[in-house]
Amino acid sequence: MRGILLLFIMLVIIPASFFSPFIGLLSFTAAAYTRPHEWAYVETAQYSLAIAVATLLGYLIFELPRRSPRLMSNVLIVLLWVQLSISTVMARSTATAIPKYLEFSKILLIAVLTTAMVVSAERAWWFLMATLGSIGIIILKSFAAILVYRGEVKIFGVGGATGDNNDFALMLALTVPLMYYFAQAQTRWWLKAGFYALTLMTVITCLFTYSRGGLLGLSVSVFMLLLKSRHKIIGFVTAGIIVLTILAVLPQSLLNRFGSIKDASEKDASAQQRLRMWKISMDIIRDHPFVGVGIRNILVVHDRYADTPDDQKLVAHNSYFQMATDAGLPALGLFLGLIGLSWWRLWRTRRILRIHSPDSPLIKYAHGMEAGLAGYMTSAFFVSRQDLELLYAVFALATSFILMAREYEKEAEIRRLVERQAVAPVRDTETELDAA
Repeated sequence: MRGILLLFIMLVIIPASFFSPFIGLLSFTAAAYTRPHEWAYVETAQYSLAIAVATLLGYLIFELPRRSPRLMSNVLIVLLWVQLSISTVMARSTATAIPKYLEFSKILLIAVLTTAMVVSAERAWWFLMATLGSIGIIILKSFAAILVYRGEVKIFGVGGATGDNNDFALMLALTVPLMYYFAQAQTRWWLKAGFYALTLMTVITCLFTYSRGGLLGLSVSVFMLLLKSRHKIIGFVTAGIIVLTILAVLPQSLLNRFGSIKDASEKDASAQQRLRMWKISMDIIRDHPFVGVGIRNILVVHDRYADTPDDQKLVAHNSYFQMATDAGLPALGLFLGLIGLSWWRLWRTRRILRIHSPDSPLIKYAHGMEAGLAGYMTSAFFVSRQDLELLYAVFALATSFILMAREYEKEAEIRRLVERQAVAPVRDTETELDAA
């Protein structure tokens, strides 16, 4: 029954995505996070791919003449895709690399399309609403499970790239500041209250993933929020009260898990395995610095670098090492460049809009994305999720925001020139009268 219902919904959404590519972008975003095909027990259905194809075709036919892809603004994404393509062709096992390569390519393509279609503050609102609303649905479900089981539960994602608890925690650490500042920017009280509530639920859900890397990323995200607050003292005091309250009600098993951070490298088998994979990753990078060994091919070459043949085959458990082992140091440089460039674009966007459009909601959104990037960069040290869809959505929005901000800047400059030209004849006339 669920499968039939979802099929009917897709029979509406897919044609709508073709004729209105922005609706397609929003639909793809919602499907990417909620994964409705798994809810409907049709896990093999490629609905998100069908939406992506319909959106791309619709964009090429209907929107390309008006909104061309901003390739120069996305040059780092294009170069990253080229580097990933080269590493896939030269991979130790192309059969292992190609499925992940195609998934990564889809994420990069959607990021470029996002920069082409999110061209106004209104469209940015809709895009963030689709993104955070979809994640919010997952949060509500997870938070309900925490309440039903009275905290005696470990939270996982809904599947795909965030199905693992650590991957899910990484996404939540990035999400918290986005939720908070999206709530701040709302004018409708019910939306503001709803997203503030979702922010708190996201924090609690992140804790119940039992992910220590997620906890560190969440802590950095919250710390960034407090640093950005106008009322820092009140903010830190309030945050302290909330933390103490949460600690008072958390189950002992969760407290023990987080308390193990201080000596995890010595006593915790999971942390020790991570350290071993980091060493293996560095050895692979040393031997294959230019193109890596291919996406996910660390599993293929693992035995060559492991200390003992019975070592468990795992990914790098570090997004930076994973990018370098997959596609070489050039890919890592491009990845770090994307993070740094996005951060600068968000900062620059805020500077420009404060002067030319101080009431723009983009200022709030930019604050949230800056703080979220700091949380991601922290958690990414412990999780191989360099292909997180939400991260590339942030990259795309940072590009769109700076382009919109520059439009405001150009319009202000044009107005100044018009005003000067209007004043100049008056001054010339006054000068002639004085001379007479």
